[in-house]
Amino acid sequence: MRFESFEIDEKAFQLREHGKPVRLERIPMELLILLARNRSRLVTRDEIVAQIWGVNHYLESESAVNTAVRKLRKALGDDVAKPRLIETVQGKGYRFVAPTAQEATRTKSHAPDPEAVRYFLRGRHHWNKKTARSYEEAIDLFQRAIDCDAAFAPPFVGLAYCYVLQGIHGLKAATDVYPLARAAANAALEINASRAEAITALADITKGFDWDWRLAEEQYVRALQLSPEYAVTHQWYANLLSIVGRHDEAVHHSAEAQRCDPLSVGPAAFLGYTLYRARRFDEAMRECRRTMNFHKASPIASWFLAHVLIQKGDAAEADQCLSATLEATGSSGMHLGLLAFAKARSGQQSEAREIIAKLEEASTSRYISPLDIGTAHLGLREYDTAISFIKRAMSERVMRVTELPMPLFDEVREDSTALEFCQQLGARW
Repeated sequence: MRFESFEIDEKAFQLREHGKPVRLERIPMELLILLARNRSRLVTRDEIVAQIWGVNHYLESESAVNTAVRKLRKALGDDVAKPRLIETVQGKGYRFVAPTAQEATRTKSHAPDPEAVRYFLRGRHHWNKKTARSYEEAIDLFQRAIDCDAAFAPPFVGLAYCYVLQGIHGLKAATDVYPLARAAANAALEINASRAEAITALADITKGFDWDWRLAEEQYVRALQLSPEYAVTHQWYANLLSIVGRHDEAVHHSAEAQRCDPLSVGPAAFLGYTLYRARRFDEAMRECRRTMNFHKASPIASWFLAHVLIQKGDAAEADQCLSATLEATGSSGMHLGLLAFAKARSGQQSEAREIIAKLEEASTSRYISPLDIGTAHLGLREYDTAISFIKRAMSERVMRVTELPMPLFDEVREDSTALEFCQQLGARW
C-alpha cells in the first residue's frame, strides 16, 4: 500500500520511504496499518486499543495510544497542527487522510492504465455537476482510479478538488475535508511537481483553510505560469481577488475562466457572481441570466443568480429560482440558508423559520455550516443571532466566511465582529 513517498509492506511488516526502510517500532507500525486500512474513516481510541492490545487489555492511561501516535507522526514527518496524513479528532480517535493505492510506479513518462483513465473521466463528470451527491460519487470514482494506477496524477487532483468544494459549499466541516484535500494535492505533486492543477488545489487550500492570501496568490500565479489556459485556476484566483477587494482583476480572471471553459458550469457561472461582488449589479444580472439559460437545472448557477435577484429587490423570484433546484442539491445547507433569506425578504417569515428549524434538525445528523444558518437569520433581520452564527463560522474556519464583504452581508458590515475579522485578514469591500 502506497501513499505519498511511503510504502507499507505488510508481509515484511515494514515501512519504506523512497524505497528505503524507515525505522518504526511494532506498535506504531501496527497502528499505521490499522489506520491505512481504514482510510478516511474515524478509528476510535477504543478500537485502537482493542485491535493492538486486545479487548481485555487494561491501559492505566491514554499515554500508550498517545505515544504510538507521536512516534508514528515523527516517522512520517506529519505535523499535528497541519496534518497531511493522520488527522486527530479530539477526544475520539484518528483518521488516515492520505489517498492510498496498492501499487504505484511513479514516473513522469508513465502511460496511465486505461481503466484508471475511465474511472477518472467518470469522476470528473460527476465533480462538474457541483452537488453534494455528485461529489461523493466523484470521490469514489477517483479513488477507484487511484487503486488501478497510483502513478496517474489526475485522480489525486480530482480528490483534492472534491474535498475543497465540499468545504466551500459547507457540506463537510473544514477540518474534516481540507486535510484530505491537502494530502491528495501533495500526492499529485509527488508524481509531478509542476502539475498546475495540483498547485491550484494547494492554492485554494491555502486561501480557504489557512487564510494565507499572500502565499495563495503566489501559488495561483505559479499555476497560471505553468498552464495559462486552465479555467479553474482563473476562477479560484478570481475568488481570492474579490475577497481582497481587487474587483477589476477578479472580473478579468472570471472572464478568462469562462473563455477557457465555457461549457463547465463553474467557470461559466462564476463571472456573474464576481460582477455581483464587484457591485456591478446590472452586468451581473445579465451574465447570471445568460448562464441560467444554458445551465437551466444547475443548483450553483441558480445560487449565484439568487444573490443578484435579492440585491435587485426581487426576493420572490430568488425564492422561485432556488426552490426549482433545491431537490438536486440534496437540501444542502448553503442552498437552504439562502432560500430562507429569500423567503424572509419576500414576506414569508413563517416559511423561513421552518427552513431554520429544518437546518437545525439536520445538523444533528450531518454537518450544517453555521454560516448558512446565520444567513437564514440575517434574512429575518435577526442580526444578533446572525452574528453569533457568523462567529461560529469564523472559529470553524468556514471558507465562505471570508466572503463577508459581499453585498448579502451589507446590513452587518458595521458590526464590530465583522469589521475586526475583515481587517485582520485583509478582506475588503
